[in-house]
Amino acid sequence: MSRSLSIIVPVYNEESSIDDFYARVDRLGHADALIFVDNASTDRTLEKIEALPKGRVIRHDRNEGYGASVRDGLAASDSDDIIITDVDLEFPPEIIPELIETLEQHRVAYCSRFLGRTPRMSLVRRLGNRLISELYNLLFQQHTTDLCTGVKAMRRDAFALSELRLDGFDGAMEIAALFAISGAKIHDVAVVYEPRVRGRSKMRHVPELLRFVRHIVGFWLRCVVLGRPLHPRPSDPAEDSGH
Repeated sequence: MSRSLSIIVPVYNEESSIDDFYARVDRLGHADALIFVDNASTDRTLEKIEALPKGRVIRHDRNEGYGASVRDGLAASDSDDIIITDVDLEFPPEIIPELIETLEQHRVAYCSRFLGRTPRMSLVRRLGNRLISELYNLLFQQHTTDLCTGVKAMRRDAFALSELRLDGFDGAMEIAALFAISGAKIHDVAVVYEPRVRGRSKMRHVPELLRFVRHIVGFWLRCVVLGRPLHPRPSDPAEDSGH
């Protein structure tokens, strides 16, 4: 029996990429699986999505961030397999069939820009990606080469969706921590990375990296060292007492 699929696509001001992205996914036969989450775009992104013949769209009235978009997309899906992808075409949509096949053997798969040829990105970004990936691997006993990937795939049972709380790009670190805590091992899939030629990246790389380090270390201390849930719970007396 075939497994159902949802492709969650957080978007913000990506009007220049929507049509090409959709056409390439449609050629793969997966346009019906698309769930766009528009983060209060101020250009024609939402208009273009609403004109597409297949897929769904979730609208945010304000810019709630990447993590909130992923969380709402997951809540709108009941599929067995889930792919979360950027729409800017830096990662080719043609990798989707390989990700689906990978999920037959692995609970989680990340598209890695660092397997194979050296990606076209600045030295600062490459070093930053390596730093945060190796820190995560060390603390959570993983082996991914691209923790900050823009494309990840997972089985629905890879972690408890109710644990997601963070709204911004920090949500990517939260998801990675939840994978590890649930016992899932990230399997890397090589991808050919092409830097965007349209639009602008929404990340401020150095400030984001510093926040990512803080979150990864904090999650490790809380969950691995102290043995507590990822986020405080109101009924936890230890949280109330500050211990």
